[in-house]
Amino acid sequence: MEHFSLSEWLTSAGYTLLAAVGGLLGYVMREHDKGNPLSGWRAVTEALSSGFVGFLVMLLCRAMGFDPLWSGFVVGIFGWLGASVSIRLLERLVYQKLGIKLKAVPDRHMETTRTSEQGEVP
Repeated sequence: MEHFSLSEWLTSAGYTLLAAVGGLLGYVMREHDKGNPLSGWRAVTEALSSGFVGFLVMLLCRAMGFDPLWSGFVVGIFGWLGASVSIRLLERLVYQKLGIKLKAVPDRHMETTRTSEQGEVP
């Protein structure tokens, strides 16, 4: 089993912070574009959840042998997309890797997530 050194943990924290900032900025921009007021608690939740997803994406990039610069780019994009969209993409990847067939229900959930983030009622 591989263990992270202190340097690797600090690097991981940097990727996580990058995703959290991306998630926060993405939330602010989406709400601003819709003309909605910002919610402080929602902003904190978006940042923390995007940071969590960013950490998972960093682990995935590391497992796939990505260059650190590419990893940073991918983590930042997943953070910007937000945790709701990002985790749905990761779920599909995990299901595929485990050989689990998706039914129509997760696709409907994906559409509901997409429309709710765009401010539309499904």
